[in-house]
Amino acid sequence: MLALEPSIVERLRASLAEAWTVKGMFSDAGKREPDLFASVMFGDADVPASEVPGVLVRPLWLVTIVGRRADAEAVPQLDSAFALVIEALHGWAPGQVAGRRWERLQLVRVKPPPFLENGLVGIELAFSTSARFDGQP
Repeated sequence: MLALEPSIVERLRASLAEAWTVKGMFSDAGKREPDLFASVMFGDADVPASEVPGVLVRPLWLVTIVGRRADAEAVPQLDSAFALVIEALHGWAPGQVAGRRWERLQLVRVKPPPFLENGLVGIELAFSTSARFDGQP
């Protein structure tokens, strides 16, 4: 499931303007302090009750885009990145990742990001997907 992160990160790197730094929480190291920053991380997962050996796992992937409030271009750049993130991920099917077929990502929530430092402004987008995992018969 966590193997989805690099695929999402690479898709966003290809979609966002060069000014944006995109990093995954698990797949990238280093400081997260550029003027325009997008972070990808696993949020949580929903697992519906199942009476059969297989189980459907629905992870929630969070994409947080952040800019510096003092930058006069921050708000227009965030608006542009907001639209590009949705265009890149909503409806996109990662397909086979680490031997598992993942369904199309769906935008399920938009909210202010938690823990923003002074001087930063941003927004968090949450995307859901799903895949089947087999258990014991």
